[in-house]
Amino acid sequence: MTTLRDLVDRYTDAWNERDEAGFRSMVLDGCVRHDPGGTVRISTEENVARFVAVREQLPGYRFSSDRMWEHGDDTITVCFDITYDGGQLAGIEVFRFADGRIVEVWNAPSGPGLWV
Repeated sequence: MTTLRDLVDRYTDAWNERDEAGFRSMVLDGCVRHDPGGTVRISTEENVARFVAVREQLPGYRFSSDRMWEHGDDTITVCFDITYDGGQLAGIEVFRFADGRIVEVWNAPSGPGLWV
C-alpha cells in the first residue's frame, strides 16, 4: 500500500533527479494552489514551468523532506530544506492527494536557512 509519505518521497525524488516526467505524473491537471494572497487552479504545464524555473533560480538544488505530519487519509504537511549552489532555504507545504496525485497544495514563501 502506498502511503502519503511514499508519495512525498516520490515527489521529492522527482525534484532531486530533475525528472520532469516523474514530476508531471505527480500533479493533477488543474491542481489548486493556495499561496498567501490568493488561490489559483494551475495546469500541469504551468506546474512544469515552475519545476523548470527552479532549476534556473536555484542551481544545484537538493530537496530534503524529512519532517512530515499526516492529517487523515489524503493530506500531509511537509517541512522541507533546500540546499543549492550558494545557499539554503526552508519551507512548509501542505499537500492533498487523490489517486496518487497532488490535487491541492498550500504554500508560503521559503525563507533563508534550514530547519534545525
